Formats: sequence, structure tokens, C-alpha cells
Amino acid sequence: MSSEQISDDTIAEIEQELDGDGVWIDPVFARSHDISADDEARIEAAVAATDRADLNVVLVEVSNGDDRFQGSFGSLSAWIHDSRGGDATYVGWERYASPQVTVDAYGDQPGTLYADRVAAHEVGTDVADQVVRIAELVEDGNAQTLWDEIPDDEKYSWTADDGVQASEVLGGAGIVAVLAALVAGVVVLRRRRRARPRGFTLPSTVLHTIRSAEDRRLRQQADAEVLALGEAIGRGEPSGTAHALAAWQQALDHYAAARSILSQEPAPADVVGALVLARRGDDARRRAEQRKPSAWEPPVRCWFNPLHDGPTTRVTWRDDEREVDVPACDACAADVRAGREPDDVLDLIQGDRTVHYYRLDLGAWTRTGYGSLDRDLLGALRTTRATGRRLGR
Repeated sequence: MSSEQISDDTIAEIEQELDGDGVWIDPVFARSHDISADDEARIEAAVAATDRADLNVVLVEVSNGDDRFQGSFGSLSAWIHDSRGGDATYVGWERYASPQVTVDAYGDQPGTLYADRVAAHEVGTDVADQVVRIAELVEDGNAQTLWDEIPDDEKYSWTADDGVQASEVLGGAGIVAVLAALVAGVVVLRRRRRARPRGFTLPSTVLHTIRSAEDRRLRQQADAEVLALGEAIGRGEPSGTAHALAAWQQALDHYAAARSILSQEPAPADVVGALVLARRGDDARRRAEQRKPSAWEPPVRCWFNPLHDGPTTRVTWRDDEREVDVPACDACAADVRAGREPDDVLDLIQGDRTVHYYRLDLGAWTRTGYGSLDRDLLGALRTTRATGRRLGR
């Protein structure tokens, strides 16, 4: 197999093996990850012992240079599933940032949320051991319970008191999202400027408490929306026109990107990005399933807070001697036209104070306004990857 491309012949070989014992391991991947014949036999036995899911294992290093799959196991598993049909769960290797074993489920399959993370936490970095443990977790159905029982300081590289550490998060089609510019940590808050006088500063302990609660809520929302998108993709199919197929690929790319971000230990600004990507991906999916769709373009989000729903209009925002034309939702646009700062700007915490996200150097997130200024958000993220630059610089 080419180091850059997964060929049609290789895909046919994969599907043939999956129809047999449910396991295909690329020989090059096996050598590089010390997977022996005994290891492969253990994996095959674990797959055979799984009754609750139609479990399939595909272990291969998907190259960023692959024209179809662009480094994404999620795209590969979706392609294979589209070809094979039915309901199935795929275990494979995601190569972004911190490469790891991952799980994609399509159709009527048991929940797999956190199965890959629990396996990595319990057995370490050995790939064969992780795959076997994932099979057990899928069969037992207790991955989320076990994940909830793991202390936060073991799950994440930060705690509610220590702040978020700068980290790289790579996502679908080669995304790198790094918050290197934030020294003391970042977290999402909903800013309510009118609820407190200007200049008021919350005590550090209160900010940490709010951050912890908001982080959990936002992460749960992101997990749920990305999971729902994956399930919707697994159930659906494009209508067959050129516009539909193009939109479907966009849905796959956005899903792969969002899922990859969440598979790491994302900082809250990245979680917002995953939510934006998931919502754009779902919009593309719905367009692809229309009988005669027009060409899909990413919806324009509110620049002040990309999580605001609804249509946008252009407004001129003047702030600290600068003037910018930006899209805004109805509520934010009304505030701007009335000469007020919008009431619900997306804020992050830097040190012991809140800061509007667009005042921070978050790379493609801030440069594109989470896609509100440059609608090709995936393209902006890929460019950062290609140039070897960090988004936070």
C-alpha cells in the first residue's frame, strides 16, 4: 500500500477481511506499533466475543496526503460504511496531535462515548491492549460510567484551580488548534455586562467555580451534538447529485474535525470550535439529503458569539479606535445599532479576568471569527497546519 494513498484495491481487501473475522491491520502499521500475530489473534477473539455491536477493527495510518481521507480515520470509516451498509461500529487509529485509537459508530449500535478514552486511561499506549479493552467496554456498555468515576486531574491536563495548559489539538483534514498565547488558562463564560457595573472584577475563586460549571455544560453539549451528527450521518445518505455529494463530503469533514478536537483534552475555546464545526456539518448533511439541493455554503454565524443561532446582518462595530464590519445576530445587531456593546459576547478567562475572544490570539478561531468572517473555516485551519504555524501565535 502507498504511504500516501489508500487505494481501491486496499479498500476492497479491508472490506473482505471485515466480512470475515472483522479485523484488518495494515502490515506497516503492525510493525510500527509492535502488533504481533498473537496480538492480532487477541483482537480477533475480542471482536468475535462482542455481541451487542457489529464491531470492526481497521488499523492503518491514514496519511494527510491521502486525497480522499486526508489523515482522517473518521472519513475512512464513513467511506467503508457507505460501501458495506448496515449498522456497524469501527475501531481505528486517529493520527492527529496525540495519535490514538478511536471509535466510530453508525446506525443502531450501542453507545461508544468515552470508550476510547477509558481504554487509554486503563491500559496505556499499547494499541492492541486498547482495542481489546474497547471491545470489552462496548460489550459491557459501562464506558461513560467508568469515565465519570475517573478524577478530573487524571482525565485532563488542567483542573478547576490550575488553569488550562497550552496544548495542541489537531482535527479533521489536518487541523491544528493551539492556545499557546494563553498563559494562565482559558474558559468560556457568558458575559452579562449589564448585570454588574463596569470595572467590576469577580474574585478569582468565583471565576474558577463558574469556569468549572460552564466547562462541564459546554463540553456535554459539544459531546451530544457531535455524537448526534455522527449518528445522523450513519443513518442518512446524499441524494446523489453533484451538489449533494459535495455537501456530504463537507458534512464528513466537519464531523471528523469536531470529533478529533473533542478526542483530545480541548481547552474551552476549542470546544466552542467543535460546536461550530458540528453545527456547520449538520447544516451540510441536511442540504446533502435534499432531493435537488443547491450548492452548500457554510452559514454565517454571529461574530460576537458564534454559538448564537438565527440569521445575521452586517453591522459596523466601533471599539477602541477601530471600526469593523461584522455579521451579527438580531439581538447583537440591535445592541450595536443602539450604541451598546452586545450583551452576550463570547468571553474567555485570561488570568483573573474575562476577555472578549476576538481580543485574544487564538489563531484561526479569532482570525476567522470562528468562521463568521472567513466562511472557509476548515481551509483556514488546514493552512495553519500546512505552514507549520500554531493557531495561538
